[in-house]
Amino acid sequence: MHRFGAHVGGGLGHIPDRAAEIGAECIQIFTSAPQNWRPPRHDERAVAAFREAISQRGIGPVLVHGIYLLNPASGDSQLVERTIQSIAEDLQWADRLGAIGVVIHLGSSGQDPLDVGLARCAEHLRKALDRSEGQAALLLETCAGQGNTLGRRFEELGYLIDQLNDERVGVCFDTCHVFAAGYDLTSEEGLTTTIADLDRLVGVAKVRAMHVNDSKGALGSNLDRHENLGHGQIGEEGFRRVLRHPAFGSLPLILEVPGFEGDGPDRANLQILRALAGAPPLPDEPAQPAPRTNVKRG
Repeated sequence: MHRFGAHVGGGLGHIPDRAAEIGAECIQIFTSAPQNWRPPRHDERAVAAFREAISQRGIGPVLVHGIYLLNPASGDSQLVERTIQSIAEDLQWADRLGAIGVVIHLGSSGQDPLDVGLARCAEHLRKALDRSEGQAALLLETCAGQGNTLGRRFEELGYLIDQLNDERVGVCFDTCHVFAAGYDLTSEEGLTTTIADLDRLVGVAKVRAMHVNDSKGALGSNLDRHENLGHGQIGEEGFRRVLRHPAFGSLPLILEVPGFEGDGPDRANLQILRALAGAPPLPDEPAQPAPRTNVKRG
């Protein structure tokens, strides 16, 4: 059975309580503010308290999401070095925090041809992997296909996986992004074709996590705009097929939706997610969080 969860923001001391409040069984987090290059700084007490808190609540697996500024496909040497170092640091932090992997966007080739960007991306991700010798996976996220961004086609993900040739490398399948990139998830025939292409070009076994997001944009729109489940263009029937398809096995399912109050993933979306996947509902009342641990973030 899938694990049902969400991206949860806030500091390490806040995240476990928030996850419990919304009913998340698994979580995705940032290790630092995603809008800047400042490296993560958490002391050992914060790390230990976080790991203990999620263990007490039965939350797992944990995923880390890379910062928004990453661009491993860039030709700018300064940006590339910052990107490589940030990914390597997040892989190391994932190991320290007990996370299974780091999800990253693949960036854009800019004004250069796509094949040039793909080759650069493979080279730079290889360097990031070489700087981190831990167990955490590097999960390449599918993208919606705006501009010259990488990851819109399964062929691109397959190329990078082949070039990197590292068991740590896998894929994070984002439903909104895949749909916006032109892969039909709304019909039985469309989903069958999509999964067949994914398996042929990437291998479904390489998919290790799923971002479950409805799409404000239409099929093939290349619009990266997430919507609450069942309220977008994929719709409830589409998600019911995707979430119950045997090809996806028992993945951690991570919501990155706006939430019905505009505050991000919420309990209502998790209830919808569970229902569409055929899982028992959450209790009417959220579990009482364990006592907060006052931890100084270094």
